[in-house]
Amino acid sequence: MYKYLNVNPENRKESDCVVRAISLATDSDYYLVEKLLLNIGDIYSCDELCLQCYNQLLSGEIGYTRYNGKGKTVEEISESHKDKILLIRIDGHLTCSMFGTIYDIWDCTKKICDVFWIVE
Repeated sequence: MYKYLNVNPENRKESDCVVRAISLATDSDYYLVEKLLLNIGDIYSCDELCLQCYNQLLSGEIGYTRYNGKGKTVEEISESHKDKILLIRIDGHLTCSMFGTIYDIWDCTKKICDVFWIVE
C-alpha cells in the first residue's frame, strides 16, 4: 500500500529521497540526517545521495543489515515485512516502508527493489 508523505521541512519536492526516507524510517531530524550524509560524503569522497555513501551510514555507522531484493517489487518486499520498518532502494531512489505501507512523494510500489535495510 502507498501513502503520500513528504517529510521535507519546507515541503519541497526535490531530489532528497535519501534524506526523506532515512529521516522517516529512523524518526530522526531531517537536517541531522542531511548533515550526517554530507559528512560521510566528505569522508568517503562520494556524493551523499549515492548508494555507496548512504550504505556507509546505514550498514556501517548505524549497523543495519543490508538484504538483496532478489528481483521483488517494493510492494512485495514491504508486504513480506509488515511488522518492520524498511528502507528500500530501487534504481536511483530510496523509499521507506513502515509496517506494510510505503510512504513517499510518488508511488514506487511496482518498481523492482535491488537492496533493502531493516530498521532495527
